[in-house]
Amino acid sequence: MNIHKPVDPGVFGGALRTVPQNLACEHSLLGSVLVDATKTLEAVEEILRPEHFADPVNAQIYEKALLMYNEGRKVDVLTIIRHFEHPDELIWGKLNPREYLAKLMNAYVSPRVALDYAREIRDAAMRRELMTLCQQTSDLCCRPEDQRAEDIVEGHETSLLHIAMGMSESQPNVTFHEALGNALLSAREAVERGSALAGLSWGYRSLDRLTNGLVGGNMYVIGARPAMGKTSLGLGIALRIASGGKRTLFWSGEMTAEQVGARGGAAKAGLNLRSVFSGRRWDVPEDVETGQQPPLESWQWNALQGACDEAQKLPLEIDSRGGLTVGQLRSRARRMKRSRRGLDAIVLDYVQLMKGSSRIQGRMRHEELSEVSRELKALAMELGVPLVVLAQLNRESEKRENKRPMMSDLGDTGSLEKDADAVALIHREHYYLQKEASAGGLVKRDKETRDSFDARCQEFQERLDAARGKGDVFLVKNRHGPEGRCRMLFDNETTWFRDAGEDARSPAWGAGLEFV
Repeated sequence: MNIHKPVDPGVFGGALRTVPQNLACEHSLLGSVLVDATKTLEAVEEILRPEHFADPVNAQIYEKALLMYNEGRKVDVLTIIRHFEHPDELIWGKLNPREYLAKLMNAYVSPRVALDYAREIRDAAMRRELMTLCQQTSDLCCRPEDQRAEDIVEGHETSLLHIAMGMSESQPNVTFHEALGNALLSAREAVERGSALAGLSWGYRSLDRLTNGLVGGNMYVIGARPAMGKTSLGLGIALRIASGGKRTLFWSGEMTAEQVGARGGAAKAGLNLRSVFSGRRWDVPEDVETGQQPPLESWQWNALQGACDEAQKLPLEIDSRGGLTVGQLRSRARRMKRSRRGLDAIVLDYVQLMKGSSRIQGRMRHEELSEVSRELKALAMELGVPLVVLAQLNRESEKRENKRPMMSDLGDTGSLEKDADAVALIHREHYYLQKEASAGGLVKRDKETRDSFDARCQEFQERLDAARGKGDVFLVKNRHGPEGRCRMLFDNETTWFRDAGEDARSPAWGAGLEFV
C-alpha cells in the first residue's frame, strides 16, 4: 500500500504549510463503512482508494473493509476487529483498535453524505501528491548536473498526467439506447459529408475499405521487416491525410526532417530518391568523360520545385527528435490540438525508437515498450485522433520458408499487439525473391534432371516477374471490421506505395489526389 510521505514545508519559500488532509471526513466515512458497508462501499469504491487516506491507520481499515466486501464477506465492527487484534505497532502506535473503531462508529454519517466525504478525502490526497511532485521537481532543479531542464519538465508533465487521471471520477454508464443513437448520428453525419467512412481516409482505398477509415481514439499498428517500406507507407499515409486538409503530425526517429522531405519530394516529382539527395540523374548511365551521373535536367528541377511549392499548402508537421518519449509527444500534440488549426492525426516511425518514461527506464525493454504502447493508446483516446504506429517485426519471418509476416512477429513490442485496434503487416515478395536470386539463385539438386531444373528456374523467374513492383498489406487484426489483404504497387525508384488500382501517373500526394 502506497502511503504518502509528509511534505517538507521548507520547499515553499520557508513558510509553514499545513499538509492537506481531512481526518474528520476520514473518520465519518469509515464509521459509515462499519455501520452500513454495502451501501457505503457501493457508493465510494470507484472513486476512493486506500492510498487516498492521510492517516495510515484509516487507510489500513479501509483497505481491509474493501477486500472483504469484494470477496462477498460481511463487513462490520465485529468482522473487522479480528484483523487488528495484533496491529502493526509502526502504524497503530499506542492506539487501541477496539477504542478506535468505537470512535469511528460514533462519527457515522449516511452513505449519501459519505460520498461527499469521499470526494473531500480524494481531493486532499491529490493536493498532497501535487505538493510532493513540486518538492521533487524543486529538488531536481537544485541539482542541474543530474538532468537537463527539458527532462525535468517532461518528467513533471508525465507525473501530472498520472495525478490528473486519478482525479476524474469513473466514467458513467451509457444506456444501450444512447450508444446506438450516437452510432446512428455518426453514420448520418458521414453521409451528409459525402463520405462512406467512419473516420479520416488513409489515402489508400484498399485500407479504407477494410477499416472504414481512421477513427479518432483508435491506435493502428503497421509492422514490417527492414526494407519492406514501412517508412514509405507511413509517410504516404501522413502526406495523403494532410492532402485532404487534415493537420497531421509525423514523427521520424531515424531520419532528419530534410530526409523525410526528400522522400516526399521524390514521390511527387517521380524521381529516384538518390536524385533528390544528389541533384543528379540516376535513370541514365553515368557520363563517360566525368565518370559521374549527369545533373538533373531543367524539367526535373521544375518538378521538384513544383512539389516544394505544393508542400507549402500541406498541414503536415515533422518532428525528428531522437529517442522521443510519450511525454514529449503528448506535450507537443496537446499544444497542436489546442491551437486554432487543431490536430487530426499522428503517424509515428517507429515505436522501437521511442523511450519509456524515467520511471520505467532501466527495466526490461519489453516492460518499457509496454508502457509506451499503453500511453500511446491513452493519448489517442485523450486527443480523439487516430494514431498510426509503425513497428519493426522480429526476425522470425525470415527463418520461415514462406516469408509472409504473422502477428506473432510483433512479439518483441511489448503490449502493442494487445493495445492496437488494428494491426497491418507489410510484405513484398519480390524483395525476398530478388535477394535469393542475387545470392546465386537456384542450385541444381542431387539426381535432379536438367529438364526438371530448367522448369524450376523458369517457375522462379515467373514468380519474380509477377511480384515485381507489387506489395501487400495484410490486415491481421481489426476490432471493428474484417481482416484481409490490401494489394499495393511499390515503386522502387521513388520508394512509394500506391493502391493496386491506382494510376502510376497520378499524383503521389497533393492536388489531384482522389479521396473516398
